[in-house]
Amino acid sequence: MTTTAFAQSETALAREGNALYEKGQHVDAELKYKKSLRANEDSDLEASVYNLGNTLFQQKRYDEAVEQYNTVVSTIKNKETRADAFHNLGNIYMMQQNLEEAIEMFKSSLRLDPNDDESRYNLAYAKEMLKNESKEEKEERKKDCDNPKESDEDQEKKEDQEKKEDQEKKDQEKKDEEQKDEEKKDEEKKDEEQKDQEQKDQEQKDQEDQEKKEEEKKDSEEGEDGENEEQEQPKPEEGENEEEKQDSIQQAQDQQAADSLAVPPQQMQLSRAEILRMLDAMKNEEMKVQEKLRGSQSKKGNTIKSDKDW
Repeated sequence: MTTTAFAQSETALAREGNALYEKGQHVDAELKYKKSLRANEDSDLEASVYNLGNTLFQQKRYDEAVEQYNTVVSTIKNKETRADAFHNLGNIYMMQQNLEEAIEMFKSSLRLDPNDDESRYNLAYAKEMLKNESKEEKEERKKDCDNPKESDEDQEKKEDQEKKEDQEKKDQEKKDEEQKDEEKKDEEKKDEEQKDQEQKDQEQKDQEDQEKKEEEKKDSEEGEDGENEEQEQPKPEEGENEEEKQDSIQQAQDQQAADSLAVPPQQMQLSRAEILRMLDAMKNEEMKVQEKLRGSQSKKGNTIKSDKDW
């Protein structure tokens, strides 16, 4: 199956597009044809319209080519150009396994150009394929026709989109993994800090327990020292008589009585005036005693001289 030759045009852009098409530079040819159509919107550039469909066909952009060929068969009056467009539509439907539609396109091409042997051959070939097709193959083909395969361009876009989605998914998974690792590190850090704090608390508790034990040990040793001192007090020897015991008790009681009569040191601290008053009182008392003595001696006829002791 081949496309029919492209139509000729007298315009410069169309001629450039034709030259590029013949060289196989279909993308550049497409651009030239489109520029030609835009530059001559009011003119009937039938060849450019048809040849643009051919460039799309060669690039396997079949959906766009079908649209362009339908424009040709519905708007262009030239029978030969319309016949070629129907022929190329039949080829596209054959490749898409739409045999019924392909047969109709080849018939339309032969109606416009009965001498087109290629369209006649393609028609016979399509009919033979349809005749020899099994029921299962027909059902599978119709399923494919109802869900036509995407064009290469659409397939490429779909693949690019899938790649993009896969990359985004990988990036998100990587981000989630990094976040998970970060959370794990934070959790480990918290656990480590908690362990350190528990260790510090335990060390402090151990220290307090040790200090408490040492304090209890110290108190216990002091208590034992006190008991030892009491045990070391001298005991009376066996055989000591009762009289010696009584003398000891009497001496202790006498000492206790003397201590109770003793004037505390702070009470003996007198002022000068108090001392003078006490001396005067003692002097007066002495004078009274001497008077009494003189009275007693005069009665006897003897005078006694008193020597003062102060």
